[in-house]
Amino acid sequence: MQVFKIRQDGFKEIRKKMLLRSIPILLIAGTVGITISTMNSKQKENDVNVLPIVIPMAVLALGFGLYRGVNRQRLLFESYTLTITNNLITREQLNTPTISIYFNDVKEIAKHKNGSFIIKGKGTVNLIGIPAQIDDYFKLETALQQIQPIVIKDNVSLLKKYQSFTGLVTVGLMLCVYTVNNNIIVGLTGSALVALMISSFVKIRSNKNVDSKTKRSVWWVLLVLVSVIVVMIFKLTGLVNMQNH
Repeated sequence: MQVFKIRQDGFKEIRKKMLLRSIPILLIAGTVGITISTMNSKQKENDVNVLPIVIPMAVLALGFGLYRGVNRQRLLFESYTLTITNNLITREQLNTPTISIYFNDVKEIAKHKNGSFIIKGKGTVNLIGIPAQIDDYFKLETALQQIQPIVIKDNVSLLKKYQSFTGLVTVGLMLCVYTVNNNIIVGLTGSALVALMISSFVKIRSNKNVDSKTKRSVWWVLLVLVSVIVVMIFKLTGLVNMQNH
C-alpha cells in the first residue's frame, strides 16, 4: 500500500492564484450589487447618503468572507490523501465524499500542463483529481504509470480555460436582468442566467470532489434563481411599468 499526501507548504503555491481569481470577482460582484440596489431604488438621494457607510461594510464583509474561505480551502487541501493498494485507488479529503476506483475501472489517467493528474473511472462523477503539490511526486507518477499508461494533456479545453470567467459572466447577466428594461435583453440574458445557475447547481451537488459545506451553501442559489425569475416575469409582463405609474 502506498499513501500520498500534500507536501509541506504546498498550499502556498495555489493560494496566490486563488486570491488573484477571487478578489476581482468579489469586488465586481459587490459593486454590481450596490449598483443594482441604487438604480432600482425609488429614493436614490437617500441611497447616495448611505453609500459611505454601505461600501466600507461591504468591503469588510467581503474581506472577512474571503479570509474564512481561504482558510477553509487550506484545511481541505492539506487533508488530501491518496492511497494506492494492489487493485484500488482511493482519495480521501476532509468533509468530502471518499472516491475509490478499481484498477479495472480506470478509463484514463491524464497528466496536465500544470503537473496535476486526473484519474477517470466509470461514470462522469467518478473522477480523482491529484494536485501537482502532492508529496513524492515522481514516485506517484511511476505508480500511476504501472496502472495504465499516462496520457499527456497539453491542450486545455475552451470550457476549462475560461472557467474562471464564469463568475464574471454571471455577474454581468445579473446586472442586465435587474437594471435593463428592454424585454429582448431581459429575456435573453435572464434565460442564459437561469440556465447557467441551474447547470452550476446540478454540477456542484453531484460532484464528489466538492466538500459538504459547499454543497449545503449552494442551496442559496435557488433563492437567487427564484428572485431572477420573478424579476423577469415582472419586466416581461409589464408589471414593473404598471407599478411605477
